[in-house]
Amino acid sequence: MFLNATSLEKLTLVAQDGEMGKIKDLYFDDENYTIRYLTIASEKWFPDQIIYLSPSAISRIDFEKKVIEVNHTREDLREGAGLRNEKEMDPEKEAEFADRFNWSQYWAGESVWGEQDTPLNSASEAASQQTAVSAPDRSNHLRSVNHMKGVFSHADVFAEDEHAGYITDILIEEESWTIRYFIVNTGSWSTHPLTLISPDWIKEANWSEDEIHISLTLEGIEKGPMYQKNKSVTRGFEEELYHSYGKPAYWK
Repeated sequence: MFLNATSLEKLTLVAQDGEMGKIKDLYFDDENYTIRYLTIASEKWFPDQIIYLSPSAISRIDFEKKVIEVNHTREDLREGAGLRNEKEMDPEKEAEFADRFNWSQYWAGESVWGEQDTPLNSASEAASQQTAVSAPDRSNHLRSVNHMKGVFSHADVFAEDEHAGYITDILIEEESWTIRYFIVNTGSWSTHPLTLISPDWIKEANWSEDEIHISLTLEGIEKGPMYQKNKSVTRGFEEELYHSYGKPAYWK
């Protein structure tokens, strides 16, 4: 199942001792294209703070009740996971938060989440048995999803021959929190208003200019299947997508 970033932002985060507010932003690392943190900004519960939450902190997502349940209390997060602004988030803080809350140390191993393909639940025995390791070996690797898909600020996507469109949203794998697709607005030139582009097809990303260059041509994109907003992406649709673009399937 894929999670839509915009849909996630509409859900209410609930700690063990009550509601905390809604998601302010999502941050992914620009190597594995995996969501590493959700942030909360609530003047009621966390005045003058931005709270960082790893997917490890999430116990359940209930779309019917429109809530995201979190393993920690508001007080714990207020005391140990808050920063004054996003610029304060650095490798040392990441290591500190992971050690304090038993979050997956995603940088400590060969898999997407360190030693695992999915984030450890911070309430699990396996998470509590983690050994603290050194901080990530590089800074400035976290990217804002809102910055990439905003109405007034977004990342432009360039095909091999011309500008293809801009990112309007992302689709995230529920279990691994990996970004599987960028939803790209290609309506200015294509018969497809929206197109799915995998991070695996990125040749180059210029983060300072908010530009992503992909290994597809405009003609190739036009030949692919059209993505319909709010419609579930099935394996059949993915098979058609990858076959049309001549790309190796990630699930094989």
